[in-house]
Amino acid sequence: MAGKRTSLAALMVGQPAEQEAPAPAPAPAAPRWPQTVRLEDLADNPDNPRESLRDLEGLADTIRDEGVLQDLVVVPRDTWLAVYPHHAEKVGDRPYVIQHGHRRRHAAALAGLSEVPVKVRESAESAEERTLIENFQRDDLTPLEEARALQRLMELREISLREACRKVGKSPGWGTQRMILLKLRPELQQALVDGTLKLEDAREIGKLPPEEQAMPLAPPPVAESVRRAGNGFHADESVYGVNARREDPASGEKAGGRRRDHGVIRLGPPSVIAAELRAKLSREDLETLVELLSASVAR
Repeated sequence: MAGKRTSLAALMVGQPAEQEAPAPAPAPAAPRWPQTVRLEDLADNPDNPRESLRDLEGLADTIRDEGVLQDLVVVPRDTWLAVYPHHAEKVGDRPYVIQHGHRRRHAAALAGLSEVPVKVRESAESAEERTLIENFQRDDLTPLEEARALQRLMELREISLREACRKVGKSPGWGTQRMILLKLRPELQQALVDGTLKLEDAREIGKLPPEEQAMPLAPPPVAESVRRAGNGFHADESVYGVNARREDPASGEKAGGRRRDHGVIRLGPPSVIAAELRAKLSREDLETLVELLSASVAR
């Protein structure tokens, strides 16, 4: 067993040995990165898949009451630009780039805060891929944002749709439905964003060639459907079909009377309507219809 340490000087002069004083504890090292950053020092991530920041006011109210409960994840500017030099203009001279927490940053500004808590990540490698995947996990992207993020992930990693869906925890069928949205004409994509085009309609329209894509026609009011039913139209078909007058035993009107019965022509994409018209109308009637439509467009 080891004994006490004795200094050589004490032995030489015959003095009792003294125990050495313990070395002082090292001072705690200053953190390398700040724990909070001023809002003006934060640049938005140019690769953020969100095209808009929704419900900022609601989040700002929460921040006023509770503060920012989750740190923003940021990357030092130089580290970011070493991987993404093409973003230099958008990042500017702000010292940090937000990787996650864009809504929190802008809601904090609305709440009147001047700085936010951060966690500094010292690597920007695969930052865009992590951003895409983590945004999917938050479930607050719009369908069109999801489609564009999925496409970007495929391009970034050079992977198939199936593999991209696996990375974000979605089925290949879901991915196929989202990718159809990217085939919509720009005005239809905007209608989907605005909510005037339903997602289920958008998926069907996106399967058509661009020149045949159009907004679905609105159904007539219920009162109009009932009125048509009373005049010899079939109310159950009138919402989704272009209804020619049909023989109605109650009215006593015959198909061979003053109006010919062409049956029901269902509404749908232009290609479907055209096929229905070709099947039900004579060549003469089709030519007349084309003239009427051309005159209407020319007005």
